[in-house]
Parts: sequence; structure tokens; C-alpha cells
Amino acid sequence: MKQMNRVFLCRGIKGLPALLILLSMVSCATTIPELQVQYTLPPQSDQLKGRAVWLSIEDQRGDKSILGKGANEEFKGFSNSVSLSVAQTGQKGSSVGIFQVPALMREAFERRLARSGVKVLPDKTAGAPSLVIVVKKFSLDRVGRDWLGKISYEAKLTGERGAVATQFVNGEAERYELVGRDKADTVMGEIFTDMVNALNLPRLFEQAGL
Repeated sequence: MKQMNRVFLCRGIKGLPALLILLSMVSCATTIPELQVQYTLPPQSDQLKGRAVWLSIEDQRGDKSILGKGANEEFKGFSNSVSLSVAQTGQKGSSVGIFQVPALMREAFERRLARSGVKVLPDKTAGAPSLVIVVKKFSLDRVGRDWLGKISYEAKLTGERGAVATQFVNGEAERYELVGRDKADTVMGEIFTDMVNALNLPRLFEQAGL
């Protein structure tokens, strides 16, 4: 009996390193860094109720990487995708999904338009106005102990008679953080919300004669 116990114990010890390696692999797989952005919706408005547009997103960023050199040090293994949640003002957000930048911008602007009473058409329709969002910059970096987020885009609305109205929106936000990356999510949520909501839709429709 004692000999059998020794054999069992020996086999268990031999299998322990493999088990530890497996557990380590599982742990690594569940700690891939993720950038979490919360978009806070503007107040509901019916100012543009009855309008409809076809929405298009063009990605004209020279560098498609979201993270700069400093941010990469904190987000090793980053997938270049963003986890989006959407919230009402003063409320906790609910998760929507994980997106690359063009799809992220589309998701946010569809909701932004809906909040203003504008219907987003599923397909390009003859005679219907088109709204094109041209993404110029979407980046996050860490400079010293500061997280720095930058977003810029151009919005072009083409009216039924070909008139084009244009707005340029750009900005940046900064947050200090001694260690960690919690403030990275905060700074990108702030700049993303501000930039999407900064688009003056009533003015854009007015300029396009709609």
C-alpha cells in the first residue's frame, strides 16, 4: 500500500509543471489589454425630425494604429479594437460591442443622428442626402504620466441638389495617472463623446439647404 501511494504521489508531482503551464496560459489569455470607451448620448431632440440621410464612414488616418509608443508600453498585445459602451447622461453605460475605428464611428454617429430625429437609411438612395464622416485622427498615447487622446474628423453633408456643407471637428483630452491604465479609458471616453456630440447637425443641414 505504501509503495502504491508513493507511485501516485510521484505521478502527481510529475504532472504538476504541465498543469502550472496550462494555468499560466489561461491566465495570459484572459488578461489581454482592452481599451474601453464610453459614449454619452446628447439630450434627445426633435429638431431634425423627418430628415433622413445615408451615412458613410471614410478612414483617412495616415496611421491606422490607435496607440502611440508610450501607450503601447501599457497595452502590450493590444488588438487595435475598442470596446464600446453607450450611456445616458449621468447613468451607467451598457456594452454594445467591440469595433475597429470605422465601425466604432458609425455606431456612435448612427446613435447621434437618431438622438436628433434623423433617420439613417440602410442603403444609398437616389435623391437622398449623404453624410460622410472622414476620420482624420483617432489616437491615444502616454507622455510621461499623462494620457493624451486625440480625435479629428470632417463631416460632409451633400444635399439633394448637390450642395455640400462641411464641418471640421478636432480636439484632444488629457488625464494624469501615476501608474496603471484606468485613465486611458476615461480620457478616450471623454474625447470621443465630446467630438461626436460637437457636430452641429442643425447647422450642417441648414448649410446644405435641407
